[in-house]
Amino acid sequence: MAVHHPADSSRSSSSRTMTASSAASDDQPAPHSRSKQALREQDEDGEESREHDLEAADTEAEQKREKERGRKDIVPNSEGLRPATEEPPLQTGHANLKQDANKLPPKEIDSVYKPLYGQWTVHSFLLFGSLWGILTRLGMQWIGGFASSQVFAIVWAQMVGCFVMGFPPFFVLLGTGYCGSVTTWSTMSNDIFTAYANLSGPAGTSRFTGFLSGMAILLITLAAVQGAFQVGMHLAITTPMVPLHPRKAPRSQQRLFNLLTVLIGPLCWLGALFLLIFGPASYRPNFSFAIVVGPFGAIARYHISRLLNPISSTLPYGTLFCNTLSTTIVAVMQLLARHPRNALGCAALKGVIDGFCGSLSTISTMVVELRGLSTFHSYRYILVSWAAAQCALVVILGSWVWSGARAGLCWQ
Repeated sequence: MAVHHPADSSRSSSSRTMTASSAASDDQPAPHSRSKQALREQDEDGEESREHDLEAADTEAEQKREKERGRKDIVPNSEGLRPATEEPPLQTGHANLKQDANKLPPKEIDSVYKPLYGQWTVHSFLLFGSLWGILTRLGMQWIGGFASSQVFAIVWAQMVGCFVMGFPPFFVLLGTGYCGSVTTWSTMSNDIFTAYANLSGPAGTSRFTGFLSGMAILLITLAAVQGAFQVGMHLAITTPMVPLHPRKAPRSQQRLFNLLTVLIGPLCWLGALFLLIFGPASYRPNFSFAIVVGPFGAIARYHISRLLNPISSTLPYGTLFCNTLSTTIVAVMQLLARHPRNALGCAALKGVIDGFCGSLSTISTMVVELRGLSTFHSYRYILVSWAAAQCALVVILGSWVWSGARAGLCWQ
């Protein structure tokens, strides 16, 4: 007969307990494994939370900046855009131009040649660009001024300047000098006032039809230049360009480049002065005087814009002042041109209007600035610019017109 000892019972019970506990331990992960998994989950949650916080902070900061400056992007929520707060080259305004790695303008990449003399180079390019811009404008006016033309001749020059302004590879070097001189606000404003006052139309034309003619000039010009600027941007996006792989230029070539960038503008201007002095007299009223005095208008606009545009982010005071001042000078020159003393004086007056005033005022810069402003501020900018120019013309030219004087311009 077997005897059952209490010790055996306790040992069997203990073994069963150990077996159960080991089975339970097999079903559940070890404490240190649970802690590692929890830490990983916490890290992932923390990373997602930090990313979300950063995105929210960036969005809030961008909204705050847009509210402060009253500007909006051309294409919201798109990549590869120039920030609206970044000023384009040569202080021409604010624009968001779509960028591509292989289509970046020279300022955005490491160039083989880097100008050494900053301001000297800027003024040299202003001289060079404005001189050719004036010639382009006068040439386009001559081409588009045929008798059966359905639109006013100056609109072609305005479109060319805004088209080039919208093409980023040209935008850097030609923005202020060339495009600003091809387009002109003062000439357009004078054409509008001429239509309002019926200075060139047949006698007896009603004031209402004159007003419609003037508004047509304004609206057609604004629509045409906006469209030309957009076409220039589209062409830049679709045009294939060779990727640039710049490397450091030899020192001798760098010195030659620096010398050329400084001298190209003054040398071209000296050539224009030589043509004015020794060239045919028939050139003077057409373009000689204009290309000699015109570059100084572009330089003045550049410095005035740098000085006054930073005053407000919702109204470019620099461009507004230049356009109004230029229109005022045109009105004074128009009065003097109706009673000239000699042919040389008449040619000089026309040169100031076509050259200096045409380069001092601009529409291409306005187009760039308008695309960086909010809707309200854009319309306000246009209305203020139009009203200021017409007020200057009414005070100066209007008082002469309504006094009964109707003498023609000396070059007509």
